[in-house]
Amino acid sequence: MTIEDWRTEINELDRELLSLLNRRARLALKVGESKTASGLSLCDHTREREVIERMCEANEGPLDDRAIVELFRAIIHESRRIQTRAADQSAAATEHRSALAEQHVRVAFQGSPGAFSEAAAVKLLGHGITLIPRPTFESLYQAIEDQGADYILAPIENSLAGFVHASFDLLLDSNLNIVGEVIIPISHCLIGCPGSSFDKLTAVESHPVALEQCRRFLAANPQIKRIAAEDTAGSVARVISRGDPTCAAIAGHRAAEKYGGVILREHLEDSSENYTRFLLLSADKNLSEDADKFSIVIELPHQPGALHGALEPFARRGIDLLKIEGRPVKGRPWEYCFYLDVHGSVKDPQVIDTLAELNAGRVETRILGAYRSAQMPS
Repeated sequence: MTIEDWRTEINELDRELLSLLNRRARLALKVGESKTASGLSLCDHTREREVIERMCEANEGPLDDRAIVELFRAIIHESRRIQTRAADQSAAATEHRSALAEQHVRVAFQGSPGAFSEAAAVKLLGHGITLIPRPTFESLYQAIEDQGADYILAPIENSLAGFVHASFDLLLDSNLNIVGEVIIPISHCLIGCPGSSFDKLTAVESHPVALEQCRRFLAANPQIKRIAAEDTAGSVARVISRGDPTCAAIAGHRAAEKYGGVILREHLEDSSENYTRFLLLSADKNLSEDADKFSIVIELPHQPGALHGALEPFARRGIDLLKIEGRPVKGRPWEYCFYLDVHGSVKDPQVIDTLAELNAGRVETRILGAYRSAQMPS
């Protein structure tokens, strides 16, 4: 074998190691959640010592015991760090939910009762809120101005289908501010009316984003016609009301339970790692005291190097950009704005200096909101 062959094998092992470390971290998060719920300390020196001693006993080399101790100390330290962060986020979220529940706030979401957006709102804010379904994104973004809601929860991106452009464009056109976010796992079911069966189906309807997340299933079943609809849960409601056994909908378990649908197939999504991120929007610019993330949109002059010039101040100061998404500027052909998610606080001097530098360089900058970053579902 050559050096390149060995390096290729090392690269494969590195990917496997990363996957195993993240799997271990997810289990550590579950342990942390259980400890927090039971009022136990996240730090357990006896357990940590046992782990390290067991690994040293199992070590076959060529790594020596000192290396094993250092490696597992680092792993344990990172596990405790993410456990602590998750506990802090959970406590902050609980406090926020309690405050909103006491106010009996109304939260609008796009779709019908039973939609994923409804589930996201409950996860973020608890069951004490009043949920207001809105049929379209346009009506959703009007809910606060129409005095029909106090907040709105809007999807912004999906891990499989990408950015929700329709929602983002409406956010830019509004004066709303991001005050929170939540991420939920998305698992799609094929839902029919009572008496239907998979082999009878000729059509399936759902939201275009949901259909996009199930491309492999739909490609494998070309006999089933795709019908785009306004939302997932509403599709289930229509399928059940029509009682047509040849038509089904794609939505979640919540919608099937809500409308009495029959689940014909589960886990239609192309990947089990399917998540949607939602933004909590308010008419008020409430900058969270514990915000560790903010979102901005920048518009650049149409000239060479403009994007590089806008991003370089972030890189120079070591500020982490979590997401960059370009969108056309309405009414100005071939000009673009860029949406940025940034890790950090808008009160950080480094961030303040960066935004000031952008403004000095004729980069139009709008802060969309500062908020606490959502924890990935375990």
